[in-house]
Amino acid sequence: MDWNFPDDDIFFCGGCGDDDTPDPRVPRQDKALCVRCDRVERQVRRYRITVPRRNAIMRFQRDVCALCQEGPPTDHCPDAVSFWHIDHDHRCCPPGGSCGRCVRGLLCLPCNATRLPAYERLPNVLRDSPRFNTYLNSPPARHPEARPTARDHAGPRDASSYLIDAFFTAADHPEGNALSS
Repeated sequence: MDWNFPDDDIFFCGGCGDDDTPDPRVPRQDKALCVRCDRVERQVRRYRITVPRRNAIMRFQRDVCALCQEGPPTDHCPDAVSFWHIDHDHRCCPPGGSCGRCVRGLLCLPCNATRLPAYERLPNVLRDSPRFNTYLNSPPARHPEARPTARDHAGPRDASSYLIDAFFTAADHPEGNALSS
């Protein structure tokens, strides 16, 4: 059995370190990144924040949507369309991008595409949802605890390496769940 692999056949993502060879059918702008990291890099560039900033917001939100409190489904394919969407205040910047200062948080697709826009279109007298009002008046991204720390500088928090590391950390330390920290 020959265990010598040519260098061309081995792939390590430059963002998260995953060694899963990306599906060639999925387009990537940066060929040195896996599909998940490439998608995150494009997303943060579009909204003018950094990957550590995105990770800090995600950490502050405890890896769930800031509005509905749901996380990605367990059967969510990591190479599928991103579960997380960066929400920003459209009064500051038009749809499709951001200055970075108006980013409010990370939302799931239903909350970002339908729930929040429908709520924002309501007249002020009908805006009586505490959850939505709290999100709009005090967005997670503007909270002091949503600032990047050293651990936010690793790959995207939804990358396989992060989830695997969190699983083993939880197994090693059953008193605290690493995925929720």
